[in-house]
Amino acid sequence: MRPLTRLYAFKMYRQKLIYIFFACFFTASFFYAFLISTPQMEEMLNIDIGMVGRENFPEFMMRFYVGTVGILFQVFLLTLFICEEDRNKMLCQPLLHGESRSRMMQAKICVAVSMAVLFVLLTALINYTTAFMRWGDAVFEPAALRRTAAKYLLSGVYMSVVTLGITALCVCTRSTWKTICFAVIYLLLDSLICDSSIPFLQKIWVGYYTNLYLFTYEYQQIPLRAAGWGISVMALYGLLFYRTSLCRTQNMAF
Repeated sequence: MRPLTRLYAFKMYRQKLIYIFFACFFTASFFYAFLISTPQMEEMLNIDIGMVGRENFPEFMMRFYVGTVGILFQVFLLTLFICEEDRNKMLCQPLLHGESRSRMMQAKICVAVSMAVLFVLLTALINYTTAFMRWGDAVFEPAALRRTAAKYLLSGVYMSVVTLGITALCVCTRSTWKTICFAVIYLLLDSLICDSSIPFLQKIWVGYYTNLYLFTYEYQQIPLRAAGWGISVMALYGLLFYRTSLCRTQNMAF
């Protein structure tokens, strides 16, 4: 599968959208790090710079990527990667070289999941770089660095599961617009469930634990029990999405 995986990785990382997005993200993070320090912005946003700045800035900025922006970015990128190839009949091509549909989809999933983890790490690099340019060595305070690193790693798990879910949507709907619509519905539903008062529903919801890590335990260490249970729930969703993608691909009628 390695040659096929390399082929799909090459095709994925040729997308100019990736570089435009992260250039914009770096620019936004850079200016935001400086603007939130001004009295006018502090008053306008109703924030305490002592809480969201310095060593807390990388954790504070993580919400913008993991919560909404990153998921929508993944949706647009993966629909180009899967739905558009399906529409152009390019998903049939590996079959001409002796590759099965399952192996083809496994290669795509491998690239997509590794991309999700890489993008979370790149987001961390951007946030720490811009924070260092604004506050210097204060952003590398050991306790805050360990706490934030753990949250980025857990967010990487979540974004990988979301990527598997988007892939399953692409394969099942075989439509760019349907996939985007379902992703928007997911974001709205995620917000409603995370803000609800139904503990059972929250505990079995894939997006609840990232919300828990970033908001309930904001600027605090995540208890091991909460982290372990959250990873277990996300892993089950990831396995379900993975199997759905493979089964649906195998049964596709091109």
